[in-house]
Amino acid sequence: MTELQTIYLAKISEALARLTASEGFVSSYGESKDVFILESGILQMRKALEAVAYAAIAPNKVQYAEYRAQAEKNTDYTKDFNARSILQFLAKINPDFYPQPASAPINVSPGHWHFDRREDKSLTKDKFEKFYDRLGKYLHSDNPWGDDKGLNNLAKDLPEVIAATRSLLSWHFTTIRAPEFSGVWVVEAPCNGTPPRVIVGKADGEFVVQ
Repeated sequence: MTELQTIYLAKISEALARLTASEGFVSSYGESKDVFILESGILQMRKALEAVAYAAIAPNKVQYAEYRAQAEKNTDYTKDFNARSILQFLAKINPDFYPQPASAPINVSPGHWHFDRREDKSLTKDKFEKFYDRLGKYLHSDNPWGDDKGLNNLAKDLPEVIAATRSLLSWHFTTIRAPEFSGVWVVEAPCNGTPPRVIVGKADGEFVVQ
């Protein structure tokens, strides 16, 4: 699955870069109040979430392609773009696919490392989907007969969600149950520009995610 790991890490790198871009635009908006700058930040945030969704396909690619091929319409998974839909499709084939925050490794004995789960404010799947949908309405020109879309409230919330997404990606694991591999990828993805890396944990048989 080396090629799929490369794709996964590339999309995670893209997500981190877009988070940085979004953060910069949001910060500039705080000074300029230029709505076009904020909308640029919104676009980069939405694309960052899409990059995370595309990454999640990689370790589940074979099953995902087979599942999408059975749809009544739009059966070509290579044309998928809606992050929330991608997450919902993935949940059908692998309920444990969504990245879970992990702590940095602890060396428990020579050659053996332990990763604890992190309980913090990392972005959950539910918050991912809700915020992704929330961002969508700002990608279009305002309907002059519509209601106020709450742009300033979104500007206040964006830094928190950017931080939550970075926290999730910094150290996380994704669970894989595929014919060719069963286990986890533990991923370190610093936000300081250091390339992300993956540590493979292969299971010898059935396993449970707790």
